[in-house]
Amino acid sequence: MPQIGLVSAVNLRVQGSSAYLWSSRSSSLGTESRDGCLQRNSLCFAGSESMGHKLKIRTPHATTRRLVKDLGPLKVVCIDYPRPELDNTVNYLEAAFLSSTFRASPRPTKPLEIVIAGAGLGGLSTAKYLADAGHKPILLEARDVLGGKVAAWKDDDGDWYETGLHIFFGAYPNIQNLFGELGINDRLQWKEHSMIFAMPSKPGEFSRFDFPEALPAPLNGVLAILKNNEMLTWPEKVKFAIGLLPAMLGGQSYVEAQDGISVKDWMRKQGVPDRVTDEVFIAMSKALNFINPDELSMQCILIALNRFLQVRILIPHPKQKER
Repeated sequence: MPQIGLVSAVNLRVQGSSAYLWSSRSSSLGTESRDGCLQRNSLCFAGSESMGHKLKIRTPHATTRRLVKDLGPLKVVCIDYPRPELDNTVNYLEAAFLSSTFRASPRPTKPLEIVIAGAGLGGLSTAKYLADAGHKPILLEARDVLGGKVAAWKDDDGDWYETGLHIFFGAYPNIQNLFGELGINDRLQWKEHSMIFAMPSKPGEFSRFDFPEALPAPLNGVLAILKNNEMLTWPEKVKFAIGLLPAMLGGQSYVEAQDGISVKDWMRKQGVPDRVTDEVFIAMSKALNFINPDELSMQCILIALNRFLQVRILIPHPKQKER
């Protein structure tokens, strides 16, 4: 059975002799070209031998056609983003100083034994700082794995599964400092500054909002909305962008004033179409607090959205290593 893959436009490069063009002109079904590619019902690339397989993409009416002068196979390039320069930012330095106060505090004459219920991220970090201050934390965890919602587990087939949803923003100075003190920064894989959504109306397809680094907030958020062509129509884009402007420009006082209104009611008040709420903000609400937008305070969404817009760099997520 052929391997089926997706090739992102960002990862495709014309490298010396590494490009194919294809057209929709068909030949007899199943006819092979000199490269072994099915000319009518598939496109295939022979440039992924290093990964142990040939990448083959099914399409109903496709033929491969050589560029000029017999160019070589298309290469699939995967790139990890480097860790951004966080260590010398004001927020990071403040977090590092606060953390150092636990280690620098006077040693207790009688260390306390403190019970912590749950060995999730909060419980583990609390135990770490209590130990730094000279106390004796006792962690209680019902499961046989630590980490809570950021833990991963391996099934019988050897595949890794995430327990829950979580990302670590570059603008989280405390958690970034904690990872640095524990020496586990290399366990993070940094990603593009974008939001990716599954499209309910098109199963198996995804839509993304890309936030350009060259623009400051909130302009990067407005442009991300306007550039999205898969999920939103142009009237919806305009209403969505205009509806979010008060939140983007109103500052912290505006954000705090929205605590008593739900996400759904706030969206309707701003004239944002219900479909945008259903396809975008249900996902955001569930990711942040695991509840629906008619139950979640808009303040939570605005805090997260403003933080996301201000980050402007990259988003990391945990990368599990083989054990």
